[in-house]
Amino acid sequence: MGISNWGLAWTLIMPIALILYYFYRKKYKDQQVSSILYWQQVMKEMQASPYLKSLQHHLLFYLQLAALLLLVLSLLNPYFKSDGLEGEEFIFIVDTSASMLAGSPSGLEQQKDLMKDLAEEAQGKPVTIINAGSTPEILIGRERSVEDLQQGIESIDSGYESAEIEKAVLFAETLLEENSGVIHIFTDSLDRNILANKTGAAYEVHALNEKPANVSLRQFGTAEGATGYRAIVQVLNDSESPVSGAIELSGGEHGVSTEIELEPGEEKLIPFENLPANELWQATLDVEDDYIWDNQAFTFNSQSVDAVIIDNALHNLVARGVESLGITGNSASAEELPNFTGIPLITNQSNLIGGNSPILLIGRNDETSFAVSGGVETGNHPLFAYAPMDDVYISSLYPGFDNFTPVATVDGHPFIQLSPQGDIIVLADIEATDWPLNPSFPLFLWSAVNELSGSDEYLGTFLPKERRSIALGSSGGEWEIFKGEEYQFSHIEGESNFCAPKEPGIYRAVNDEETKTFIVQLNNEEKVLNSGQDYSAGNLIDTESSTEHSVIPWLLLIILLLMLAEWEVYRRGTSYR
Repeated sequence: MGISNWGLAWTLIMPIALILYYFYRKKYKDQQVSSILYWQQVMKEMQASPYLKSLQHHLLFYLQLAALLLLVLSLLNPYFKSDGLEGEEFIFIVDTSASMLAGSPSGLEQQKDLMKDLAEEAQGKPVTIINAGSTPEILIGRERSVEDLQQGIESIDSGYESAEIEKAVLFAETLLEENSGVIHIFTDSLDRNILANKTGAAYEVHALNEKPANVSLRQFGTAEGATGYRAIVQVLNDSESPVSGAIELSGGEHGVSTEIELEPGEEKLIPFENLPANELWQATLDVEDDYIWDNQAFTFNSQSVDAVIIDNALHNLVARGVESLGITGNSASAEELPNFTGIPLITNQSNLIGGNSPILLIGRNDETSFAVSGGVETGNHPLFAYAPMDDVYISSLYPGFDNFTPVATVDGHPFIQLSPQGDIIVLADIEATDWPLNPSFPLFLWSAVNELSGSDEYLGTFLPKERRSIALGSSGGEWEIFKGEEYQFSHIEGESNFCAPKEPGIYRAVNDEETKTFIVQLNNEEKVLNSGQDYSAGNLIDTESSTEHSVIPWLLLIILLLMLAEWEVYRRGTSYR
């Protein structure tokens, strides 16, 4: 308790003057007259108790004196101090990665409880909360209300993506307005080297001191063998006791499982042979541990294109464009091309369309070209998702194929067509365009090879909340994302990059025409659990860690109640006169 305004101590003369007034005021004696006989009857109850009568005679004096003393005290500005967090402003960096969900209660819940306690100790000083995801995100900015901070902290949820603590620290340092700020980091563990030699602020690391028991499914993959598909599952017991359980593989209506036993720290590779030819497989680890999100893994058996066959009659720029994509371009003569099966062919041999291999036809060997002018107009197709054709110049075209679907035109004439079998037709020689000089040329080749590989039904594997530009190619542009039968959100193609869901699993992108599958998989970093120690780093300018709380509002409330009591005394007519 303290006083901050001793200069007004002279006001104590006012209650002293009140006391002197009551000492020297004129005395009266009781005198019965006929006009007060009625009031004597009313006063009988009070006259029955001499103590109550004495109190009532002096009550007004006590109330006035108490109110006056409290008024003088409030002028002196009394306050009391309470200990709080050291610093003038605070930034909380919270790790919301999947590994923080391990344990019961989870590490994230433990850190949220600690954040609530520290937010209360901040006692009205500004607090900013940052989510340390792949991109730092401000969840709450310079909030002073403890209640709002508590609600905001309670609403924090895991983003499942790997935490970028170092990036979040650099971002937090730009938000501090003065050197008396403190950055609190809430995570499972943090290397001291990250905060080494930092002097712009003070850093407090709040780590998880106990490491949860965990058995993780580290790797899962499938490949085609001589007698069918085979799978390999890598599993690790990262705990201090032996465990037993099972690994189950499921794909469509097919399923197979095997029992496992692991010693502490033991790692095993579990093979599965003679699996049926199913595109999508899921591995599930059934054990008792403190972390469930690394007990599942997924894989999709899409056709990977490592090489294509290029007709050696085509311009050399075609081969260079393919090789720039990291795809091997094997050269072959026109006579050798029919001998290839299943692998994409890039040629101008029109007779190969509809054969045993997917075809990217560039030009035609059975027709004569004609001159054209004007810009290229493209339709809504995945081929052009990364390869805009606005600046491409075409000097001549070949006649189009009947009953083939045009997806790009020049002067109303077909430029790029699709066959009913899915072959891609470019009705121009490379020499008749400036396309190879445009960045869209290799991107078009990449889209075309992916289209021919038959992987258009699989969008790929994503990390949680990963943003990526993908070619969906719907006519309406709107896709609904489902996990099983549960609707997640909608994505409008072309408005922004696709953002994957945060929770691992198998998802479907659905529109009116087709369905595409994609997988959300944890980063391998999130399959490793850590524990650490709390520590401090950095420098902080000396500041007062306690907070002064004025008691004037409470004093004014009491004075108001005393004044109401005085009014009641006057109303009852019980003051001594």
